[in-house]
Amino acid sequence: FTSLIKRVINQQRPEGSAFTDPGMPSSHALVATFLAVAWVIHLQSRAGTALLLIAAAVVSVLRVVCGHHTWAQIGVGALLGVATAFGWMELGVAVISNSSASTFKAVYGVYLAGSVFFLAKQIRKKKLRFGRS
Repeated sequence: FTSLIKRVINQQRPEGSAFTDPGMPSSHALVATFLAVAWVIHLQSRAGTALLLIAAAVVSVLRVVCGHHTWAQIGVGALLGVATAFGWMELGVAVISNSSASTFKAVYGVYLAGSVFFLAKQIRKKKLRFGRS
């Protein structure tokens, strides 16, 4: 998702960044904010809300402090994270509230399979990258 947006916008990272791919939007800010907001919606806890949002903000700010992104890049990433979290949670409510038990199980089965596929792909990518010394 973010790699496509990065290619379309094609905004470079700050001068001196160790990375050469486009930096807009920040994937870290998007994912951290998405996870925080989705869990905030799900948990509906004041203490949890504060901790989750602070954690997402820390991840995002560290991307600027480390020189990997600009403030605008993490801002856009965070806004996309909020929007996708709300959309995802609304979709989840619609699917679950209008579904039978078998549909509910199928949705979680697809989610689990997708997660396993994603993790396997990431692990394979890391092994290939670290294997080239």
